Amino acid sequence: MNRKEKLVERLGVHLETKEQIAPLAARILAKLILIGKKGITFEELVCDLGASKSTISSHLTNLQATQRITYFTKPGDRKKYFILSPDAMINSMTEMLKTWEIESQLHREVMEYKEEINESLPEDSEERFDLEFHTQYLEFLDRATSAVKKLQKTLAEKHTND
Repeated sequence: MNRKEKLVERLGVHLETKEQIAPLAARILAKLILIGKKGITFEELVCDLGASKSTISSHLTNLQATQRITYFTKPGDRKKYFILSPDAMINSMTEMLKTWEIESQLHREVMEYKEEINESLPEDSEERFDLEFHTQYLEFLDRATSAVKKLQKTLAEKHTND
């Protein structure tokens, strides 16, 4: 197995778990990530991934329906060249931000609850909650959210200019 095949496999396993998609669909996405703007044809995917035409076709249809991939054609060439959807990364970031917002809100509520409990306890009580983790985690989520939003904006502007 060469370097690219190993990377497709590792990336595929990661995407399978992260995106909650079938193993072959994840490998298709991995191939598209590594192939870039030049795209890859249906026939190349069948050959490279060693799966049946109908299975590859089903996964391509599903990946297009979920707006993870798209295709383009070349003048005089009847083939479709599959690529990642330009918005796929932006959409993935949006989902990540939604998850982080929910986590942040839950941590704030838990922290508020624990603060209320702490207020009812004597200063030297062993039952008092240590809130340092929540504080640090919320700071991390705030910084990470800001960084992802900045990157998302940059990608959106680049996509608009392409």
